[in-house]
Amino acid sequence: MSGARTHARNLALNWTGFALTLVVTFLLSPFIVGTLGKPAYGVWSLLMAVAGYMGVLDLGIRSSVGRHIFLYLGKGDRRGVDETIRAGLGFFAVVGAGIILFGLVLGAVFPHVFQSIPDDQRATVRWLLPLLAANLLITAGSSIFSSVLAAHDRFDLTRGVDLLVLVARTTAIILLLRAGAGLAGLAAATVGGNVLACLGNYALARWVHRELRVWPLHFSRARARELMGFGLLAFISSISVRIIGQTDLLVMEWAENVEAVAIYAIGAMGIYYSQSLLGQITGTFFPAVQRAVAAGDMDSARWYYWRQARLALIFGLPMYVGVLFFARPFIQVWMGDEIGAESVGGAAMVMSILAGSKLLMLMNMGVSPLLVATGHVRHTTAVTVLEAATNLGLSLLLAIGLGWGMAGVACGTLFARVVTSYPLLHWLGHRKAGLRLGRMLARCEGAALVAGGAFAGVCYAVRLLGDIQTWGQLGVQVLLAMLGFLPIAWFGLLPKPDRQRVRAKLGLSPLSNAMAHKGEE
Repeated sequence: MSGARTHARNLALNWTGFALTLVVTFLLSPFIVGTLGKPAYGVWSLLMAVAGYMGVLDLGIRSSVGRHIFLYLGKGDRRGVDETIRAGLGFFAVVGAGIILFGLVLGAVFPHVFQSIPDDQRATVRWLLPLLAANLLITAGSSIFSSVLAAHDRFDLTRGVDLLVLVARTTAIILLLRAGAGLAGLAAATVGGNVLACLGNYALARWVHRELRVWPLHFSRARARELMGFGLLAFISSISVRIIGQTDLLVMEWAENVEAVAIYAIGAMGIYYSQSLLGQITGTFFPAVQRAVAAGDMDSARWYYWRQARLALIFGLPMYVGVLFFARPFIQVWMGDEIGAESVGGAAMVMSILAGSKLLMLMNMGVSPLLVATGHVRHTTAVTVLEAATNLGLSLLLAIGLGWGMAGVACGTLFARVVTSYPLLHWLGHRKAGLRLGRMLARCEGAALVAGGAFAGVCYAVRLLGDIQTWGQLGVQVLLAMLGFLPIAWFGLLPKPDRQRVRAKLGLSPLSNAMAHKGEE
């Protein structure tokens, strides 16, 4: 199978798997919120945020193992792949007890830090955090095995495991919550699903990569130094990402209470999932980017960047511009009966502000992976740290200092991106990765302004058709808006070589030899 077809297949598989997860999540969320209630759901959101912070205790080794698996396979170094896998597993075997102990400490102090936690939930969270700490170790092992599959471009197998886990976890959540298990049941279903994922990825990784060994664990100074050299930077970056993405919930509890956390989490949920959806683009292309860099083929590496940038605009613009017009009716139809009419407006406001921050992210899609692949991870880490510090400072100032509440927390995320990562990643892409700055601005910002403005006009016209009260009405208006976006994407965002390929596939025109190459990018 050709490289283009492989990437198209992998991206389609990743998006299909993610779309199924997204659909199940949105269908299941009202049931979870309605069964637990807003206070308990707010506690669960806080628990997941804190568990996310515990995830940084892997010191970036999980990311480093995945990156080096891609690198050594690109070089054809089978021994390097084997030692990297066993060294990563050895690291988690050593630090596992410390991570669980840290979970015990957090569980003990958690109810004292977050004073608005209901009394009937305080005893539960004390032992849930150690359980979620153990879950991090299971997830780390699973990610190592899934990296082996991804390095072999076997995203079909990883998505198959994800589908199996999705069905099992969803079934468990429904049964346990209906039985009255509450937060304990939700945690048990989450951990059980990850155990299943780890076993499935391990079995398939052994089938695809015949040389896979997990024992004996590998401990060597050279391999540890190699993994830690990249891992510590990934560790710092991971902390920063947690601050950007999850500290919002902690600030909301300090500013108001756990019910406000629940409302903010509901508004932010769709945006965070959309970010993961677009992240499938870079996740799909990164193995190829890393292999190209390892082989010294920078022309191909830069071509992959342009391809990611255009895909990000084609799929990201309708999501984030559409949110600005459809956030309130969407949340009203989705969650209105469970959270009350008074909370719908707050959640919609959060969703709209965060959508603005993600619009800026589209302009940098692919820059960070290219910089990481070319060895400039220190620069991307520095940018992420700066954005995280600015985000936290602005969120505290706006939400607590100025009393903006939810709007302040969300605006902290938006304003931080405007002044830090957005301009800096453009500059680094130009200076360190050899991307032409003028071309980046024209093909990203220029295309986004024209296409985004046109689509905003389409959405505005569609919303004039009437109020939205049901899923059917919402679906019709969204469908009409997307039909209006198709010509915008075709003429304004899709490169001419790709338009030629589509026309050739449909039998509307022949594909020239020039267009059969990678294209104008």
